[in-house]
Amino acid sequence: MTDSKWLVLLTALLMTGCAGMDKSQCLTADWRTIGFEDGANGKPETAIATYRQECADHGVTPELNAYRLGHRAGSERFCTRVNGFNVGKRGTSYQNSCMPDLEAEFLPGYRDGKALYDLQRGLNFARAAVDKQHRLISALEQDIVSNTELLVADGLSREERVQLLYDIEMLKTELGNAINLLPALEHDAYLAEQAYIKAEQRLRDHL
Repeated sequence: MTDSKWLVLLTALLMTGCAGMDKSQCLTADWRTIGFEDGANGKPETAIATYRQECADHGVTPELNAYRLGHRAGSERFCTRVNGFNVGKRGTSYQNSCMPDLEAEFLPGYRDGKALYDLQRGLNFARAAVDKQHRLISALEQDIVSNTELLVADGLSREERVQLLYDIEMLKTELGNAINLLPALEHDAYLAEQAYIKAEQRLRDHL
């Protein structure tokens, strides 16, 4: 089966895989094709238990051997090192759908992809921390400006001006602490980015 025909087949079967099977579907099901779809989408062979339960009410029993043959063929599409890498890199969980002989090829790629996914998450977290710190600094600077403008406004009592002076000094202290912390956060983000870049290059070279 060519790649184009395979994609057309998966598209045609999408509704079957996403919804429960009614009586008509159970009666006309091509169990080898359904098995192929499940295998190609990384569903375990045990997925046939769901079809068995859905079709039991209609007096239909899935053809296990045909399903297994199709599932094996679909798994050969799914259980490759390259696809394992792509599945792991997306952060998609592996459902143990590959038979041992195919899993030996799939799992190394999946683990590498998952490692890269974890590094990407770490990088995103580090960048988010830097962005959050910049927003905090901007907010503190704005608060200082606003309180300083209030300080010179008419109609304030002495006590109110004293309180504003105190608030401004506290804001300045908090601003200084926030600014001092920023370089460390930026350095963490830089290290996370370098780790991701190096890992991506190293892992892709081994695919």
